[in-house]
Amino acid sequence: MNLCIRKFTLTAYCISILIPLILASSLTATESLARDVVYGKAKETVLIPFGVETLFRFPIEVKTITEASRFEIRPANQEEPDYSVLVVKPRMIEGSADVTFLLSDGSMVKTFLIVSNKPNLKRDSIYDFKPRDELLSSNLAGGDATSGAKRDPMVISELDLLRAMVRGDQVAGFDVSNHSLGIPIGSQNLSATLVKVYRGKDINGYIYRLKVESQKHYFEVDLKSLSLGNPNLAVLSQIDRKSIGGEKEEVRTTYLRVIAKPGITAGKVILPVAIRQELQPKSEMEIK
Repeated sequence: MNLCIRKFTLTAYCISILIPLILASSLTATESLARDVVYGKAKETVLIPFGVETLFRFPIEVKTITEASRFEIRPANQEEPDYSVLVVKPRMIEGSADVTFLLSDGSMVKTFLIVSNKPNLKRDSIYDFKPRDELLSSNLAGGDATSGAKRDPMVISELDLLRAMVRGDQVAGFDVSNHSLGIPIGSQNLSATLVKVYRGKDINGYIYRLKVESQKHYFEVDLKSLSLGNPNLAVLSQIDRKSIGGEKEEVRTTYLRVIAKPGITAGKVILPVAIRQELQPKSEMEIK
């Protein structure tokens, strides 16, 4: 099969995303006692009542959270975020989910969160997570997560954010929002949609869905020439499938992830794409 390859540039405009309003709330935990959860390699079961906020306190800051889409999880203090003290509020009335908290030292806290709306449920509003190995040794002075000592802000690298975006994880310190924003790219055969945004303090993450609308067209994406904004603010990018096109829908769709510095409001998204199309014998083909 002979292929005619012609490179061109698709320029799109990424409309600014409105930052959702954060509703201030207070956690009335003075009437409840904290319950210790000693964690190790095993999964720990935690009961979460529906309709109230539950406080999770960890010995160190949480870096990423997996499989947490059924819960709203945020720092308890919005003004001075400390990601070792998190508020957990379920979005479902009843159910369960496996949620893993990856701490900043690389250790994991595996939990099985059970949500219930039953009135007789014991409402433990504070959970203190303590490592099993640490309890075997003597406690160090000032090692309590509730001591009030000011922590250095946690820094997550661009690569860590990209890995979390590939897995679909929730990342501490980032507002994650889902979208279905069509990006006009001037091609009838290729569409681009902004589907998710990870908005942080120092870096942002964007996930685009690219889809070939026709079964007769093929495209290749060149990440080396990709740019986001002018000047280019993209620092890292990844794509599931560089070559897209064919009869099956799964081979005509791919996801593009871009890590960029903040400051993009209406920046241009430049997607360097090569059009590939089969040549017809004894005829002149026009590539649109």
